[in-house]
Amino acid sequence: MSIVQSGVRFCARLAAVAVLSSLGACASFYVDNQVKDLAPAERAAVASPKPAQLLFDFQTKGVSNTTARDSVKDIVVKAVNDSGAFSVVSPDPQPNGAVLQVTINNVPLTDDAFAKGFVTGFTFGLVGSTVGDGYICTVDYLGGSGGQKITKSTRDAIYTSLGATASTPPHADKAKGITEAVTLMAHKCVGNALDALVRDPGFGQ
Repeated sequence: MSIVQSGVRFCARLAAVAVLSSLGACASFYVDNQVKDLAPAERAAVASPKPAQLLFDFQTKGVSNTTARDSVKDIVVKAVNDSGAFSVVSPDPQPNGAVLQVTINNVPLTDDAFAKGFVTGFTFGLVGSTVGDGYICTVDYLGGSGGQKITKSTRDAIYTSLGATASTPPHADKAKGITEAVTLMAHKCVGNALDALVRDPGFGQ
């Protein structure tokens, strides 16, 4: 791998944990637009929302990343609240025993082992000086003691372009910076996964 490729991959990894602000001058960030951020009117309505304990983990290739988790936690809490699926979400156990586990796993789109299964059309790999980072958001919901676990997931991507000659990724919208890119990715991933959860016939039973 060349020094340039190594630098690109390194910047992409830093982008995954939202600590690239110091490198903002050398990078542009894009969020894949194939997954839409749901408007309130597009979300499935819950007639009688119930409380749930909210647990969150951010992973890098399946391994917990506490730095990224702490950076993204507030965005995830807001996305869960915006979904309207629950009356209250708290890190503490709730009287009804419901538990919502949200996990965002960052995987490199240049790694064939993780690229498989992403939305058709993603730019897997390098395009000039552009690297894609995939994000798999999984929500596991248990509606109380004796309830059946329901699992839903959504996939998205952030692209990091370096240098004036870097290609603009297709099917992606430019973000003002890494903070906006991560915020949009997390909000729409969590929102879409929760919308699928609410639409599941087993939710609320």
